[in-house]
Amino acid sequence: MLRFFRRRDKSNIEPTVAKTNSFDGNNADILLNDIRDEFGLDYTKQRDITLKKVERFALKNSIYSFIELEKKLKMDSHLKQSFINLLTVGETYFYRESALFDLLCDTVNDNRDFKILCAPSSSGEEAYSIGIYLKEHCKGSQDINIVGIDINSESIKRAKEGIYTKRSLSYLPDNLKIKYFEQIGDKYRITNEIKTLTDFRVQNIFDSSLFTYGKFDIIFCRNMLIYFNEQKKRETLEILRKLLKRDGKLFLGHADIAFMPEGYKKVSKNRGSYFVRDRM
Repeated sequence: MLRFFRRRDKSNIEPTVAKTNSFDGNNADILLNDIRDEFGLDYTKQRDITLKKVERFALKNSIYSFIELEKKLKMDSHLKQSFINLLTVGETYFYRESALFDLLCDTVNDNRDFKILCAPSSSGEEAYSIGIYLKEHCKGSQDINIVGIDINSESIKRAKEGIYTKRSLSYLPDNLKIKYFEQIGDKYRITNEIKTLTDFRVQNIFDSSLFTYGKFDIIFCRNMLIYFNEQKKRETLEILRKLLKRDGKLFLGHADIAFMPEGYKKVSKNRGSYFVRDRM
């Protein structure tokens, strides 16, 4: 019988070289500095736990050093987005610190064309909460446009879908759950009445393309600056100031800054405070 395949000569087979891991600390700092410079995220205080996550991510993608990972992130936008998604997993809820929403109505009632920015928007809970609150409490809210931005593409995808767990709605009054959500099994889907008020986009706040969105009457930027160092906080506040309309309002989280930002004046009211852009 003819043999169509010859037996391989094992002596000619090249030996397999095992890949060795080389996650050097100096190269790690270069990588972390790149992340901070581009996205503002400062992991100095969480360096060790962050680097373990980064190392696992690299190995999962057949990358065996921080320097190799840095190079591939610059060349591969999909890998880079997956990497950012890994580092920016967050959790939020509907009607989180809703007392601040009480301060919205005065501004909304004075504007027919009203724009709000949520930065970051995470998976959409805050943006949708604002939409619900305005519908419930504020006159003239029919011309509202709420823009939500985040660097995490998975979060933006979930925000656009508008489907949430019972836990995400745990602080929302029952009557609003019934009015603005459709229950699907053990999940809840936001109604189109609120969904049409929103526009979610993957966006880095330090990218100049942000200014193509126009100016905003109100900006919510809560619990993002806690991940930035002092310099990046000030840079962000200046970017947000430029995005605000004259006398526009900026709402920050309680722990975001410990200084008075330039170009703003602080207004304190009954249950909260915000910053108003100076007319300069």
